[in-house]
Amino acid sequence: MVMGMLKKFEIIDHPSDIGIRLVTESIEEFFEFSAWGMFSIMCDIERVKPAVKRVVRITENEQLSLEELLVIWLEKLLYIFEVKKMLFCKFGVNNIEICNDSTFLGAEISGEKINTLKHELTVSIKAPTYHMLKLAKDRHTGNWEGQIIFDV
Repeated sequence: MVMGMLKKFEIIDHPSDIGIRLVTESIEEFFEFSAWGMFSIMCDIERVKPAVKRVVRITENEQLSLEELLVIWLEKLLYIFEVKKMLFCKFGVNNIEICNDSTFLGAEISGEKINTLKHELTVSIKAPTYHMLKLAKDRHTGNWEGQIIFDV
């Protein structure tokens, strides 16, 4: 497994795309390491400094599945990357709430503006996909396990 950050994820090959497989102790960690894995595919994340903090909130007026929320979370991070021209290296998901009529995710992310002299963008990720998306809690270990494929 290619595992920065305590061996929580590995990059997996897919015929035309790329993905990550994860095993974490909590659902919040699963979301954090999904983001870490996505940015690790896009650049050498070890070269990104946590210079700027941003708060990310996702609020939906309907009940979403964890899989749907995961895709929206990663899409939101890609949107910030594209619009603000920023790379991120720290992801702290501090709140996930799924109720009958609403869904909420609160997080703090840290990173810096893209500097072409310092940051080489290696893979261009277009979007996270629902193809082969898996996210479930293992009833024996209590760990959260799954995978996500990215369109490149």
